Amino acid sequence: MNAAVVKRTQEALGKVIRRPPLTEKLLSKPPFRYLHDIITEVIRMTGFMKGLYTDAEMKSDNVKDKDAKISFLQKAIDVVVMVSGEPLSAKPARIVAGHEPERTNELLQRIGRCCLSKLSSDEAVKRVLAGEKGDLKGRSSLMSKSQELDNKNAQEEEPRVHKDKEDKRNSEINERSISRDRKQKEEVKEESKAGEKDKEKEKTKENDRERHKDAERDKHRDGERERARNRTKQDRDRGNRDRDKDLDHERERRNEGGKEKERWKDRERERERDKTRDRDRDRRKLKDGEHSRDPDREKSREHDKPEKKSSSSGEVSKKMPDGSLKDSKAETETELSTRASRSVATKASKRRSKNAVE
Repeated sequence: MNAAVVKRTQEALGKVIRRPPLTEKLLSKPPFRYLHDIITEVIRMTGFMKGLYTDAEMKSDNVKDKDAKISFLQKAIDVVVMVSGEPLSAKPARIVAGHEPERTNELLQRIGRCCLSKLSSDEAVKRVLAGEKGDLKGRSSLMSKSQELDNKNAQEEEPRVHKDKEDKRNSEINERSISRDRKQKEEVKEESKAGEKDKEKEKTKENDRERHKDAERDKHRDGERERARNRTKQDRDRGNRDRDKDLDHERERRNEGGKEKERWKDRERERERDKTRDRDRDRRKLKDGEHSRDPDREKSREHDKPEKKSSSSGEVSKKMPDGSLKDSKAETETELSTRASRSVATKASKRRSKNAVE
């Protein structure tokens, strides 16, 4: 399709509506849904053809079948022909089928000029709703002289409008450029903020990890302290047990020592008793020996008594080889005492040997 036709459509409708976008791709082969959106947006923005469609027809989802689409486009063509007073060669059936894009663009251009000329469509809407069709061969009877004048003025103003449009387009380009630069700056700023947020999050995570590590270290230290306390307590308990055992052994040793001492004392007492018994026995033997002496000897001892009395000492003396005298009675007692001591010593030695064996 000729690009000039698309450009004219963009210039005519670009001042009337902002959406849908008037792109070359869509205008080169406009689908019905796209045409429906353009017509409903024109009605909403300018009021042109207002009342021509029902609320259901204003929603594209309700205009699905082919007949409904043809009826929708036919109404718009009839109103535009009546208002503009100029015929249109566009056929609704061909438009719905996707053919004749140039004639479809001609319809859109005519709608744009009617809106820019601020032509009223109220009477035309009523007539179309009453069933009247637009006159394709000549001017419609609706066209008045004032409308013809307005159309003429509109045609004269087209160059001026074109220039205004160019100025506006340049202004929009500048605005878009400024907006783009501003947007880029904002994006850079947002990225910077996002980077700072990421750094802050990373820092927070790092702090959380450090706190977690500190908690783990504290927990480990507490565990070590608890184990050390347990070990100390165990060592203390073990020391107490060992000390108690030592005390028990010491008590046992003391008890054994006391018992041994008692046994030793008993042995000493027994030994003393034995010594006493031996001395008593020796004394008795000595006395018994004196009583059993020879009577003749006693008599001679009696005859010798005067001699003893006459002697200076009054006792029988015996002269020792070294010239000293020794009492015979003292000698006898000494011999008996020595014999008794030997007997006691022998018995004590035997008793000690017996105790040692036990």
